[in-house]
Amino acid sequence: MVKLRFMGGTHEVGRNAVLLQSDETNILLDYGVKIGKKPEFPGHIRPNEVDAIVLSHAHLDHSGGIPLFYLRDEKPFFATPTTTEITRVLIRDMIKLSGYYLPFEYIEFDAMMKHRKNLSYGSKVRVGDVEIKFSNAGHIPGSAMIELTGNGKRILYTGDLNTENTRLVHGARIPRQRLDAVVIESTYATADHPDRKELEISFIAAVKEVLREEGKVLVPAFAVGRSQEILGVMQAQKLTAYKVVDGMARAINRILIENPDFIRTPKTFMKIINETREVRGWRDRRQAVRRADVIVAPSGMLQGGTAMFYMERLALDERNAVFLVSYQVPGTGGDKLLETGRFTIRDKDEEVKAKVHRFDFSSHCGKTQLETFLRGLKGKPDVYVIHGEPESCDALAQWARDELDLKAVAPDEGDEFQV
Repeated sequence: MVKLRFMGGTHEVGRNAVLLQSDETNILLDYGVKIGKKPEFPGHIRPNEVDAIVLSHAHLDHSGGIPLFYLRDEKPFFATPTTTEITRVLIRDMIKLSGYYLPFEYIEFDAMMKHRKNLSYGSKVRVGDVEIKFSNAGHIPGSAMIELTGNGKRILYTGDLNTENTRLVHGARIPRQRLDAVVIESTYATADHPDRKELEISFIAAVKEVLREEGKVLVPAFAVGRSQEILGVMQAQKLTAYKVVDGMARAINRILIENPDFIRTPKTFMKIINETREVRGWRDRRQAVRRADVIVAPSGMLQGGTAMFYMERLALDERNAVFLVSYQVPGTGGDKLLETGRFTIRDKDEEVKAKVHRFDFSSHCGKTQLETFLRGLKGKPDVYVIHGEPESCDALAQWARDELDLKAVAPDEGDEFQV
């Protein structure tokens, strides 16, 4: 018998956590945080209930709460090498920014890192009576689908999933083994993304139009994955321009260079980084405003980060453009900009004169890809749908019931199921 207990990320995006319980072993799959003014964590799990923690990828909505389990206890923490290193950057930054609200400090985070166990794609490890195997999830470098085998049951936890190749990573492949259960994300279960090639072409055309008018383009982008993807798109589409990258993206670039096995084209990536100027301080930043054509800078939702410095200096000139390339959570600065055309600059609510447009560069499966993934699974697995707005979770579960005749449910927090 294997049980799944859903502790977070149900009918919402953020604070993912699923506890797998076999006869002998309890394994925690992710334990994330929902970032707001005060961070929100998944449902409480006693650290002594958990034998091991397995992390699908580095984003804080999957990783941010894991230090809680190292207040006193010692237990292994499994992730790919790239995920481990990116997590080190993201959680340290979260403690720096939100430490007052967090129930742990650097000492617990350091204890967590001391107990890390790196696991590559395709390799297996056993914890108690459960075997764990990683495969590429196609979301960001190092992201993994987690296959767990115990008590005669095989369960797949997709984490965040993308089956389409991007400039940065290979897409995920549908597993060949028969499964008894799958826990799947549903971020975009009700919408398809635009064709990737057409999207790249339209993005580059929009950038060129701004540059022809002697304007500058600010691309607010997530430091992990999206910044590197946009640099890759500009290189692949042969954009001739003075490009700079700023903020935490620089540290992530170095991690990816040191872990080439987890990116699609390591030599091309090295070339991209060598051809892009890194902003290393305030002097470089002020110079970038004057000289750069395209500035790629976090945060992707215009909630802090170095992008705010550039917004203050570029947003009020109609020759310039702000091209958003990430999902904009309701209530964020980027969402406000898209909805109202206004932004807070130097404590004043200003009308943005620069051109504003969002390009849907996603690192998640769209509706059709999620459905194709479920259709391609072998066996008749039970389906548990998480990591989406309520309508997305419910829609994908309903589709799996109606179209595939599978037992499918969108759990609520605290729900427990037997596989």
